[in-house]
Amino acid sequence: MSVLKSAGRALTIAAMVWGAVSALAAVFLWIWLRERYGRGGPIPPSQAFMLLNPQRARLHPPGELLRTFRVGAGKTVLELGPGPGYFSVEASRLVGPGGRVVCVDVQPGMISILRGRLESERAANAHPVIGDGVRLPLADHCIDAAYLVTVLGEIPDRPRALSELRRVLKPGGVLSIMETLTDPDYQLEASVRDLCAAYGFSAIELKRQRLGYTLCFAAPASA
Repeated sequence: MSVLKSAGRALTIAAMVWGAVSALAAVFLWIWLRERYGRGGPIPPSQAFMLLNPQRARLHPPGELLRTFRVGAGKTVLELGPGPGYFSVEASRLVGPGGRVVCVDVQPGMISILRGRLESERAANAHPVIGDGVRLPLADHCIDAAYLVTVLGEIPDRPRALSELRRVLKPGGVLSIMETLTDPDYQLEASVRDLCAAYGFSAIELKRQRLGYTLCFAAPASA
């Protein structure tokens, strides 16, 4: 009889623990869904510190990723949506004195933060510019490589943005798009492929990462 009572208590405790875990999981899922589908748009400048967390390097090592984006010595690079510049400083080092990094962000507040960081790091070849992804303030075919890190989903008119990216990239230039599942504006891999293909971009590399991926595309060989 005592064995049955002990078993009953154990089952009751297990059921209570399971209920508590399920409730917590439901709350977490609700918060995640609210953030993913409810917020939308870029992170405001007031939360820029979240993007500069030193622990981020474990998930997104900037040097390694920038090399995947084909950022290299002497190149002219477009960073669309740099925010406070998590990648910008390292990008400026990789292109060297013979290259330049154009950092275009729609939020003046982010550009102000970015400018301060670039000045403190003496990254003179990185140029912060206030601009919109659907109206890039750049000449035709002037960019060797462009990259967007969890930014594509924040642009309301993505087809127009792709058209602009094709316009500013040199023939054969590389467009890299990185997405992570933790981003509220996450873009499915298939959707990114279809959108880029519609504007003449050819997929050249897919790199799987923790909780996400990077897709690299080549711009059409002829303008």
